Amino acid sequence: MEKETHQNIESIIEAGKMNELRKLLVGLNHEELERLQKLLNDPHEFSNEISSLLPYAIRKMVERGEISVDSLLPFVEESMHKSIQKNPQKLADILFPVMGPAIRKAVSEDLKRMIASINASLESGFSFRSLKWRLQAFTSRRSYAEIVMANSYLYHISNVFLIHKDSGILLHEASAPESKALEADLIASMLTAIRDFVQDSFSNAEKGTLDEIQFGSLKIQIEQGPYAVLAVVAEGQPPADYRVTLMETIEAIHFNLGLELEKFDGDTEYFKLADKFLQQCLIKQKKEKKQKAPYQLIFLLLLLIAGVGYFVLINYENKANFKRFITELEATPGYHISSSRMSFNKIYLKGLVDPLAEPVEEIMKRFQKIEPGTLQASFEGYLSTEPEILQRRAGLLLSPPEGVEMKIENNRLIISGTAAADWEQNLELKIAAIAGITGFDISGLNKKITDLQWIIPSIERHRFLFDINVVKLDSLQQIQFDSLVKAAVFLDAYNQLYSRNMAIYVRSYTNRNGNVAANERVATARAEGFITLLENAGVKKALLKSQVLFAEDLRETVSLRTVHFSVFDNKPISR
Repeated sequence: MEKETHQNIESIIEAGKMNELRKLLVGLNHEELERLQKLLNDPHEFSNEISSLLPYAIRKMVERGEISVDSLLPFVEESMHKSIQKNPQKLADILFPVMGPAIRKAVSEDLKRMIASINASLESGFSFRSLKWRLQAFTSRRSYAEIVMANSYLYHISNVFLIHKDSGILLHEASAPESKALEADLIASMLTAIRDFVQDSFSNAEKGTLDEIQFGSLKIQIEQGPYAVLAVVAEGQPPADYRVTLMETIEAIHFNLGLELEKFDGDTEYFKLADKFLQQCLIKQKKEKKQKAPYQLIFLLLLLIAGVGYFVLINYENKANFKRFITELEATPGYHISSSRMSFNKIYLKGLVDPLAEPVEEIMKRFQKIEPGTLQASFEGYLSTEPEILQRRAGLLLSPPEGVEMKIENNRLIISGTAAADWEQNLELKIAAIAGITGFDISGLNKKITDLQWIIPSIERHRFLFDINVVKLDSLQQIQFDSLVKAAVFLDAYNQLYSRNMAIYVRSYTNRNGNVAANERVATARAEGFITLLENAGVKKALLKSQVLFAEDLRETVSLRTVHFSVFDNKPISR
């Protein structure tokens, strides 16, 4: 035994001497040499050792200028591209704690601009509650829009749950002091079951997440993370920015407890550290007591607004009606308005008016909103030279008979038509007496001829041909007949004017072939029938005489069954 012990001691001493010798020769001890030999023989160990030194070596090479950053970019980009293609979720999990704050910062800037815009719009608002909120904004040094939005939400967050995403195990929960305890594990299992049900039931469920569950007045809001899920139980409607609070909380938990979440083995004790983050989600706002609405004040305010609006509307309509009235008055011939105004529903006018102009009262009747008593007019008379007034003045002074037309062109009087000789006497002197007329033209005026030289031809030129036993006019004959009637009426007027007894023979032509008596009866009937037509048209019967003529007794050739007319002096009228 002693010998064996002695040998062991000698071997140890020998080994120590060898280690000492080895250290003196190569500068390494036995353990370091074994590690070096393992690196040389094991490629995996060697690659691990090199990987720790590679970033430092690359940095040194870049500093010395042996390689450039641009030359490394293709390799880095290709590596990232392949990594993203292989496992895109991994990159998303890595960037999750970083991207969230960056996105929220951008959204926050947009919200600030929106709040500024809302604040500018609300600055003009007025109410008792707005005064209270403005005071609150002033004392808290916050914008008015922020105070309005803050006081518009009523909510209470009672419970917060942190749940492991893959297993559905409750990691930790926090509750408000006044809230009743809930079966946290049961709720976690329920949310996991609902999530699994949605993913199994809908084909596109994996593309989205379950964000909210509504049950009566209770609402469960859910915020997803790579390894954990945050669920809160809310009563009422949380504010719009509460979702941002949930996102910040889940990001903070992943940032601080990300490794524990990724390597979770069922032990939840470590996640008590997340309590400080969960407590931030327990917020509330109590509902303010409703104040009794000032119905009487509101009613009076509405009544006042209605009264003011009615007054403004009536005033606007009166002014618009007044403008239309003045516009039409100025456009009426014979008026010249120098000044006009409206005050307290009274219209004050000054100007000039022609005596022959349309009365202003008649113009006012076309505007029902203007009462006659509202007009205070001060007009002075003048002689207008407007064409309408000049024609009206000429008609009043000259009294033209029927058949005479008068018109005004450039202040000149143009007269045309036919007039009796007595009306034409001293006509030029009468025209010269019309104010505003600078000249005249009577070349188109025809004088009535007193010796029948135009009346007789206008009657005797008419010829009418009829069928057998017919005295009915066709359309062309009716036009000729109307011309005959006018000439016959003029002949009657001639008789009355000059005390004459001129008459018209209505001559019907026939022959002696066959039954002479029958032919004569037909011709007489045709003449009498035509006389009846003339009488119905307004020609006096005393002016008409029937006459039957045989063709054999005439020197000229005439058409049978025709009616001709001949003017003759029946007999003088005794005086």
